[in-house]
Amino acid sequence: APAFTSTQLTLVALGRILGGLGRANSALGFAYVARALPASERTSVTAILGGVQMIGMAIAPLFSALLANVKFDLCGIQFDNLNSVGLVLFVINFLSQVLVYFLLPDLAPNNSDEASDQDDKESEWSKMLRFICTIPHIGIPFLTIFTFNFNWQFIETALAPASADALGWSPVEVSYVLGAMAILVFLGMTSVHKLSQMGVTDYTLLCYGLMANGLGYLLLYSSWQRDASVAAFVVPVFISAGSFAFLGAPNRSLFSKSVDAAPELSGLEGTMQALLSMASSVGGFTAPSVVAHYCLRTPAMVDVSSDAREFTPVALLSPALGFIIFVANMVVGEPEEKVATMTESDEEKMCHEDGGMNGVEIMDEATPLNGDHRRKSDGDSPLKSLDKIHKSRRRSLLETSYVRGSCTLGPSSEVDIFNTET
Repeated sequence: APAFTSTQLTLVALGRILGGLGRANSALGFAYVARALPASERTSVTAILGGVQMIGMAIAPLFSALLANVKFDLCGIQFDNLNSVGLVLFVINFLSQVLVYFLLPDLAPNNSDEASDQDDKESEWSKMLRFICTIPHIGIPFLTIFTFNFNWQFIETALAPASADALGWSPVEVSYVLGAMAILVFLGMTSVHKLSQMGVTDYTLLCYGLMANGLGYLLLYSSWQRDASVAAFVVPVFISAGSFAFLGAPNRSLFSKSVDAAPELSGLEGTMQALLSMASSVGGFTAPSVVAHYCLRTPAMVDVSSDAREFTPVALLSPALGFIIFVANMVVGEPEEKVATMTESDEEKMCHEDGGMNGVEIMDEATPLNGDHRRKSDGDSPLKSLDKIHKSRRRSLLETSYVRGSCTLGPSSEVDIFNTET
């Protein structure tokens, strides 16, 4: 193995820190989608955004195979299979920054997001924490996205050592499996997008994803054994990989709807999306340590075990998380959509100061029915009797009466607006 100097190790650690800071872009992306799009379009767009992210995570290990024999000089700096990955990441991130800066339009500022004093900020964090802990439709998505990233990292952490012991695989075969996972993620993302457009609810998509994820990881635990067949290794991986697209976008969409339905969280939607992404990050960086120390067996442990499994019983935590969250979603049910209502201030905005409404002159019981104000039923039908016309006009006024100086819709009084006496 190559020897690294302390300076090189420091630079590697610094790069990881800067990369972690840039990881906040994912939270900003989902928050942007939540603010820019109506609820009916969020699931399909979030599916694309989350699917692209998962595809990037799946195909990244392939670069180790593609850059294995790279060796060149650029501006006096020598690049090889160890540091050329950093150059590739720099180019990708730079191009991404350019595209975002020039092509992504900025959103209008949210007035409720304006800065306030420190006490208000502290109360906002307390308020968000209270909603996360007490409202199931807001708290459960945090557990879901934690499980989503934890289980994703579970496979990426365990696949290489377990397959090396059981099947004798090298990193090349592992890269092939991870590449196939990227294809399945893309197919899952496409399926979520199409099903959402067909009217399948986010709740249904999420419940399916949780069941498939739990089943996949249960098979993962039971079938990953020494000297098992290749199919016994890859089929559970593929079942699990196909479920991730059904966990990401529907979960975020349901979370956005629940946050929008809480008036107290108005203006905090972006912060809530960032907190949700933080829960995903927690699952991502805790999984490798938990899997390596408590879930995977060493070759010596597999030798002395009675079942020859590559996992300890602690690995059952992954399918248990999926099944537990599935049951929790079934218990709390689908969140209710926010119903748009017209407030008094909205009604006042509709009314003009001169008593008009949206440019239409107000009519009341004293307004004569001249040619400009005459309704189509005001005698346009010669076959109607005067008594029927009289009743029709009274009913029309009762159903939609415009009272001078207001926009109150509804009957104010029974007024005879048509005098049949000559």
